[in-house]
Amino acid sequence: MIKELLLKIIEEKHKELQAFKQSGIFDKIKDFEGNAIGQIGEKFIKELFKKISIPIDNNKEIIHDEFDLLSNDKKIEIKTARKGLKNDTFQFNGIKAKYNYDYIILLGITYDDIYYYIIDKKQYYKYDHKKRKEFIKIGEKDKQLVSMNPGNTVNYKLTLKLDELKPSKDLIEELRILFL
Repeated sequence: MIKELLLKIIEEKHKELQAFKQSGIFDKIKDFEGNAIGQIGEKFIKELFKKISIPIDNNKEIIHDEFDLLSNDKKIEIKTARKGLKNDTFQFNGIKAKYNYDYIILLGITYDDIYYYIIDKKQYYKYDHKKRKEFIKIGEKDKQLVSMNPGNTVNYKLTLKLDELKPSKDLIEELRILFL
């Protein structure tokens, strides 16, 4: 009886979610959990840097707890998320606002494209002392960083809509401008 009840609930939820099923060249991304998606995004940016001849400072020690990549002494954090199943949003997890990096590269992967946003932390990050909240400016809006768990003042998440990210066609040019 217990297993049958759970199976019924799982089957109902599965059927409900099938209505949102999509396909595309990147649809395998749906099979990965969060850490694997993060590893894919990090490797993608490192490989892209190599392909477009942006130097990676391999000889310098990288503190992986604080940033993912060092290029021309610029410390870069990479965050990757896949599009939500039911809506056009991306939840970027594990943003450490107080850590020592210069830029965050956000990669949003859909089933058929990749989007991005690059944040210059010095220019677009702020802490509002009155509200006691962390914010990052995306476009013209201050987007609040939300704690991953109650009481957690280290790891934050940032939810962005698809239209708040930039199309991949502009990524290479922006990377060259910022990191060459």
